[in-house]
Amino acid sequence: MKNLRFYLATFAGTTAKLLLKLLRKDATSAPGKIAYKICPDILKEIDKRCNFKILVSGTNGKTTTNNLINWIISPDKTILSNLKGSNMVNGIISAFINNLKKSYEIACFEVDEGSLPVVTKDLKADIFVTTNVFRDQLDRYGELDRVKDLILSHIDGALAVINADDPNLASYSGEKKVFYSVDENALSRLANVTLDSRFCPVCNNKLEYTFYNVGHLGKYICSQCGYKNPESRFLITNIKYEDGSFVFDFMDRENSIKIQDIRWKIGGIYNLYNVCAAMSVAMLLGIETNKIKERVEAFTNKLGRMEEIEVYDKRVVISLVKNPIGMSETLKVIADDPCPKAIVFILNDNAADGKDVSWIWDADFDILSEVKNIRTLFFGGKRKEDIALRVKYSSFELKDFEFIDFEKDLKKVISLKEAHKIYILPTYTALFKTKKIVENLKKNMR
Repeated sequence: MKNLRFYLATFAGTTAKLLLKLLRKDATSAPGKIAYKICPDILKEIDKRCNFKILVSGTNGKTTTNNLINWIISPDKTILSNLKGSNMVNGIISAFINNLKKSYEIACFEVDEGSLPVVTKDLKADIFVTTNVFRDQLDRYGELDRVKDLILSHIDGALAVINADDPNLASYSGEKKVFYSVDENALSRLANVTLDSRFCPVCNNKLEYTFYNVGHLGKYICSQCGYKNPESRFLITNIKYEDGSFVFDFMDRENSIKIQDIRWKIGGIYNLYNVCAAMSVAMLLGIETNKIKERVEAFTNKLGRMEEIEVYDKRVVISLVKNPIGMSETLKVIADDPCPKAIVFILNDNAADGKDVSWIWDADFDILSEVKNIRTLFFGGKRKEDIALRVKYSSFELKDFEFIDFEKDLKKVISLKEAHKIYILPTYTALFKTKKIVENLKKNMR
């Protein structure tokens, strides 16, 4: 009976996938939803078919880290992965249906923190990668401690690859663990406005920092109990920032391996943590160092994570923003770009975005005052007035701006003669619509 349910589920899911393809609709969730309804044990079957399983979870960076792990190891392995950011149960099952095979050498899935209890019940990880814990969708997840506990309590015997620079995650007490970290660099800060976590997870005393890289990620110590960054096996160091790219060395201290002068084309210190996590996994899997370097340097970001698309001789950069840290770090990247630009903020409050948009008041919009050559700002989405008001109450002088219906007006925005680059910052439910509009504009140029 179980086998019959499984085959009916995959048949129904595959049929749904083909229909969606004919309708030119996205098939990253619906096929899995149908299959899961018919066969609630389908995750167990996926677990059986995958010889080795990697799960990636955390607030920010899951999609980039998951895609990069896949990019590095897929030329050498048969791999199953959810590469389009659909990271709940339905998305994982859809990835399986969209790439149906009898067996896979490796599965690598990014998993939404709230979905971990269901996913890890049937899908048993060999490696569990943690990215970070920040405040995100408080109406859904609650505060930091709950998210931290959700992640750490579901590692469940896997080898944990832990971000040592996140004091909450670094407190993980399991025996099977390795740590990774990012060294101080020219973009590190001695002070930070956007701090989601300030206190020691052991004794609750205020942490002291030598430097901050991203939010509360950095070099910390507790003066009361001595809690501090654990020693990292994997480290990105000797970091230089040149023309929007990083050049760095990656070290595996345990094996005295150093990969030198890696050129990483994607800006933002937060992306250094993503690449460090992915390279750590590649080293643990035994991928050759020359292949790791070559593939990291060839990686291009997709899925609206600082994704660049050229349209009308303009560079359009799409960057998902969904919490205070994500918004603040994206604005820092924009501040490093001197070219004439327009910035489009798109704020929605649909269920997948989080109904509570008060998070925008915790983001550091004062960074806009450091951004050079802003030609104009645009505000779109269901809560466009809210995001405009937040900018108004920052230190940035809000003068030239316009409210738009982004689904109708993006063509006009991208056509602006005075802006050489267009930065579009959508929340989750606006992301895929934005990408589709921009890609269609590019397609129609041909």
